[in-house]
Amino acid sequence: MQTITFAFVVSVIGAIVTGIFAAIVLKRWLEKRRPHNLAWGIGLALYFIGLLSQVILSFVWSPIFFALWYWTGALMVAPWLGQGTIYLLWRKGNIARNFQMALLLVAVMTLPWALFLTPFDSSAWHPGADMTAIYRDIMPQGSGTIRSFSPVMNIWGTIALVGGAIYSARLFRKKQIMRNRMFGNWLIAAGGLLPALGGTLIRLGDPSFKYFAEMAGAILIFIGFLMATHVADDAQETRSASSSLAAGD
Repeated sequence: MQTITFAFVVSVIGAIVTGIFAAIVLKRWLEKRRPHNLAWGIGLALYFIGLLSQVILSFVWSPIFFALWYWTGALMVAPWLGQGTIYLLWRKGNIARNFQMALLLVAVMTLPWALFLTPFDSSAWHPGADMTAIYRDIMPQGSGTIRSFSPVMNIWGTIALVGGAIYSARLFRKKQIMRNRMFGNWLIAAGGLLPALGGTLIRLGDPSFKYFAEMAGAILIFIGFLMATHVADDAQETRSASSSLAAGD
């Protein structure tokens, strides 16, 4: 019987959290049709697919799920979450749409490459294998592979997600309004940084830190999102501010 590892447990928790989170955000998009909700919903759905693939690869080898695991985690999740932030910060003009067109182009170009055109060496895999430790042995070496896209996509997405959240948090702090959105954005920034720091965490001596960072990052972003979209608090603070202005305070 396969041993249940810490990495497996946190991967399952992370998959559950991101699955619920994606459903909430996509439902919000269906109701309001706002582009940032769609971009975030896609990013979270991909986050869920990546963690689910990670869980499946703990038990069985599958080139399809390995390709999805790498494509979502190394290429697509951070840029799509960052794209949602870009839509929030640049609601007017073509900047956000241009970023999304570029992202869609890379997604369409790299998915079939990951699924069908990249040869995998499955001999490195075994039940319970640490995917973060063996993926380099499974994937081919060289700049001509899909791995060459990973640094650009992750840096782009992380800067957009974390930088946008920090900018928003500082803006709300400066204006002294909507404290729930300020704290929510700080949590989103922290949650976006954790997976990006996975390589550093692995160097601390235990690859399980990478899996914990993925789970903790998803939870922090989820909590931050719920805080930042708490309408009741925002409405109450806005009414209070309006009353103070009317009173001449």
